[in-house]
Amino acid sequence: MRIILLALCIGLAPMASHATTHGRGPAGGWAQDFAQTPATPDQMLRQGLDRLIGYLIGAGNPSPEALRTFLSHEISPYFDFAYMAQWAAGPLYRRLTSDQHRRLAQKLENMFLDALARNLGTYARPLPQIQIFPARAGHSGNEATVDVRVLTDAGGMVQLQFRCYWGGGGWRIYDVSANGASAVAFYRGYFTTLIRRYGPEAALR
Repeated sequence: MRIILLALCIGLAPMASHATTHGRGPAGGWAQDFAQTPATPDQMLRQGLDRLIGYLIGAGNPSPEALRTFLSHEISPYFDFAYMAQWAAGPLYRRLTSDQHRRLAQKLENMFLDALARNLGTYARPLPQIQIFPARAGHSGNEATVDVRVLTDAGGMVQLQFRCYWGGGGWRIYDVSANGASAVAFYRGYFTTLIRRYGPEAALR
């Protein structure tokens, strides 16, 4: 399943040095705002990955419960699951109540972190190498994209793309793609099918 591959790639990403910049950098007002932030999107992403890998190395072989708790406390804040849920539900989001919005975001967060925890629990060494490229400006002034290249020991390569936005208090991730397969697109298909066939409550159980 694509989302499992995506979660596996994110979970196995180790610490690495900055890659060489390719293409043009951010320009205009976005670059000025970008320079004033405490951390650029690529730095924010590196911070989260460093924290995750540091935990995995230090904990040795953590229990599934301990790993899931760590992800919930330390990695979840890097994502905006409420925004992801809105994108995932699409036009159907307007039909949901505010309580259902909250529950949908919680459901999506649980699915995402559960998949990540399962795959992290089975990771093997040596860990793949990773290249984190400098952030690129998105379509609007408060969005950015960070490209990541994961190189496995067997010679394979996975292209990851993290889409982030600046919400006033820091950069947050709202979508991740692995080789073009978007997490939000996957969840949109999943939740839309459930809501249309069985109603909103079926997607929130």
